[in-house]
Amino acid sequence: MISILELTASSRGGGAAHVRDLARTVDSSRFTRAVAMAEDGGNVTEADFTDYGVPFHQLDIAGSPSLTALLKLRRLLRQESFDILHCHGARAASYGRAVAGLLGGGRPRVVYTIHGFAAPHYSLPRRTILLWIERALTPVTDAVICVSGAERQDFLGAGFGPPERLHLVRHGIDAGRFRDVVVDTAAQRAALDVPADAPLVTTICRLYRPRDFDTLLSGFAMVRAEFPNAHLLIVGDGPYRQRIESHISELSLVPYVTLAGFRRDIPEVLAVSDIFVLSTALWEALGLTILEAMASQVPVVASDVGGIKEAVSHQETGIVVPPRDPGALSEALLDLLANEQKAKVMGQNGRRRVEQLFTLHRMTRETMAIYEGLMG
Repeated sequence: MISILELTASSRGGGAAHVRDLARTVDSSRFTRAVAMAEDGGNVTEADFTDYGVPFHQLDIAGSPSLTALLKLRRLLRQESFDILHCHGARAASYGRAVAGLLGGGRPRVVYTIHGFAAPHYSLPRRTILLWIERALTPVTDAVICVSGAERQDFLGAGFGPPERLHLVRHGIDAGRFRDVVVDTAAQRAALDVPADAPLVTTICRLYRPRDFDTLLSGFAMVRAEFPNAHLLIVGDGPYRQRIESHISELSLVPYVTLAGFRRDIPEVLAVSDIFVLSTALWEALGLTILEAMASQVPVVASDVGGIKEAVSHQETGIVVPPRDPGALSEALLDLLANEQKAKVMGQNGRRRVEQLFTLHRMTRETMAIYEGLMG
């Protein structure tokens, strides 16, 4: 049996959902697994693991660097003698690899799943520090998993290798959660504070970088010139909320945009949505919410950033638009709003694409193969 500790810095977003799905589906006859994660009010909770028999350790590494958290992780690795430490995201990878390095020759093998290579896109001082940290921790990294081919190319382009150490394992989801969702549309829309008969454009994301809400809101304002009853639903929370509220007010969109905050009923939200949109700038790994929308048969409009085109097949499952281009975004939304049959076919194609290429079973199988390869 190979023992694995999955480490992530936050319970929010796609990275935490990835850890949840992976911990639940790893073959328990070949692996034992545990999870260490901060509990910071996100979409994944301790019960998501313990209800499936996966031991859970709270580790407060979501905020500022913490010596207490470092010592707790070091103690956990020593006491449990894990074979593999799998770090998810840059913050967890910094903590995890630093502690593993301190353990010397008795350390576990270390796997790092990137979940969005953001360092090259920061200001020069921060970028320099982050890239220096990555280079310093490279000797403690036995395998790197990239969730898109674009992310792998970016990592190689920044000088991190060798290529054989970088594995491509694209995201996978449990598409069954989004298939044949039974929902009272009127009641669900009322709960979301959305008009019952409005064409509904939905985005689901953390209200923070790398999302581009200026482009999204400006593009949606253009949409309303032709579809005055269209409504925009923004699901999620984060540091940009106040900025977004101000921009909504400046564009006179207050009655036509709903900020729904954090929600757990994502399959039901997507079931009452007509179009899914994800406006992004700078970087993107793959986009779990895009896959969830496709699994829900909702056509997608998304920015051409990072691995987006690996998920969205342009003009087949959705429309990919240039980043930071409100005009192109509005044009794509108008195209789908005006052509219901085209939108319906794109939604159907999207579900098939997810079920063929982005399954949780495939993702877990490929990840387990990396674990076993490290252990010989």
